Amino acid sequence: MLKRHLLLASVLAGTFAVTACSQQTEENAEATTESAADDISAETEATAADAEAAAQDAGTEVTEGAETAGAAATDALQNTGDAIAEGTSTVVEGTASAVSEGATAVAEGADDIAVDAEQQY
Repeated sequence: MLKRHLLLASVLAGTFAVTACSQQTEENAEATTESAADDISAETEATAADAEAAAQDAGTEVTEGAETAGAAATDALQNTGDAIAEGTSTVVEGTASAVSEGATAVAEGADDIAVDAEQQY
């Protein structure tokens, strides 16, 4: 009978131990799940903050690039305007010179005709 009581006591002690371990395992699983959820939430917030910072940096770079491109376009337009003005001045000077030379030639030709006419009459 004593062996039976010891065996029964051992079985009951084992059952209580398994039950206690099961409850502790369940509590550990709940704690682990809560910890994992907290970690995921923290990582999500950090990732969102990093993404927002990256978007702001990209916006700043686009803005700076647009400003640089605008300045380059303004310089190119100014250079084009200067080149057109210089080219126009050169053409006008050349035309004025040609007209002057033509007028001189016509005047000289008229003088020659006048001299020839005087000599013939």
